Amino acid sequence: FYEEKKLQFEEASLNEKLANEAIDITLPATRIPMGAPNILEKIIEEIETLLMSMGYDVVDGPEIEEDRYNFELLNIPKGHPARDAQDTFYIKDEDILLRSQTSPVQVRTMLAAKGEIPIRMICPGKTWRRDDDDATHSHQFMQIEGLLVDKDISLSDLKGTFDVIAKHLFGTSTETRLRPSYYQFTEPSVELDISCFNCGGDGCAICKQTGWITVAGAG
Repeated sequence: FYEEKKLQFEEASLNEKLANEAIDITLPATRIPMGAPNILEKIIEEIETLLMSMGYDVVDGPEIEEDRYNFELLNIPKGHPARDAQDTFYIKDEDILLRSQTSPVQVRTMLAAKGEIPIRMICPGKTWRRDDDDATHSHQFMQIEGLLVDKDISLSDLKGTFDVIAKHLFGTSTETRLRPSYYQFTEPSVELDISCFNCGGDGCAICKQTGWITVAGAG
């Protein structure tokens, strides 16, 4: 009897609500605020999509790295200025550190390939260096490195790839150039410049009146 009465009361209460509470489906819906993508992640995704369309693999590696991958196997021996404690975040001892570049991923990829297969990869990720934070420097920053190992590959392939990336990111009117430089782990080595996106190459404060901005190193 109790359960029967309870169901009757619940049904009567529901019917009363349905009769008195109407929903106007013509009212606009509640707007749900949405955030914007993180600018760094957005750029990384753009570059990953572009390079994958060109046949590159996206490879990842540890951010806490061994000294031999971060330095030794990149022709940066002990005693080299790049190992200065003022430049690198060492953990516990000089064998373990926060990677100062994403190049260790290239080393690991080449060792895994054992020289038996071509390599076409990029490795985006976080890196750390002891640096004073300002408008153009940070102790933690992002890098995106690429590696292409195959027969009949030359600097012209590098220039063409860089040109495609620069025009995709900064506009089709962007000009690119390569300048001789020095890096321990590439020969020959070059610095990669783009025409200033602010002044179009005429010279301004951003490009230090040169009309060019250095955005990467390669070889």
